Amino acid sequence: MTRFGLDTNVLLAWLFNEGVETELKDNRYRISYVVLAETIWVLRSSFRLSREQLSNAITKISSNDAFEFDDKSTVLSALGDFEKGQADFPDYLLMRDNQHAGCTATLTKDKKAARHTGFQLLEG
Repeated sequence: MTRFGLDTNVLLAWLFNEGVETELKDNRYRISYVVLAETIWVLRSSFRLSREQLSNAITKISSNDAFEFDDKSTVLSALGDFEKGQADFPDYLLMRDNQHAGCTATLTKDKKAARHTGFQLLEG
């Protein structure tokens, strides 16, 4: 079994069933946090998906056994935060990744993100 990394365009094509499903079989595929965050950003900004639709897309990606992440629990924790919070998914993914790396908090100027205990609002 071969292991490949995916870029954002391939992941989007997979989500929209644009013919890559048959090409993406019998192997393992790494999705970096950058690609996952960029994918969600494109779905939100270009395709205007709702928070619920974005949550469903993240669930679909994270539940595919062929896809792997540096730490799947980071992705799932960020998804849970996103479903309960008001900030964007990439904000929660960044915060959870920082926590996983041992950071006490993620400094932010985003007031929506700062409502979560994993962030600390940087005033000024």
